[in-house]
Amino acid sequence: MPLRPDPLKELLDLQERMNRLFDQTLSRERIDDPGFTPSWAPVADVYETAGSYVIEIELPGLCREDVRIDVKGSKLTVRGERQPLGGRSAAFHRLERRYGPFVRSFRFGDALDPESVSADLNDGLLRVEARRLPAAGTRVVRVERS
Repeated sequence: MPLRPDPLKELLDLQERMNRLFDQTLSRERIDDPGFTPSWAPVADVYETAGSYVIEIELPGLCREDVRIDVKGSKLTVRGERQPLGGRSAAFHRLERRYGPFVRSFRFGDALDPESVSADLNDGLLRVEARRLPAAGTRVVRVERS
């Protein structure tokens, strides 16, 4: 007797394909690897303190070895991959959580100090703090008469 298709699974598959389509076409950030397509995007909160920016990203099921953080200028990128706990060879009956590679990029108004970036992953919450580089001072130069 053939198995009936699971409408919820079909709907989740459609949602995942739509999310990928939006990520690929509407994203302003280009990832360095043109063949890379993120499978999911973890949710994030970003806020500013007196001298730094703080990013908190929900990454349940990941350990620190699964995450990479890059800083260049005013852009901070967090990338990684989440694998199903049963592994790829397990026969899943339902797979509702998102797995696979992800990438999130954040661009700030100020350049970031790459040496000051700290990251802590605790209970599935990644907290990244990056200090702003001091803004280059402005100076009015008076033209002298020669």
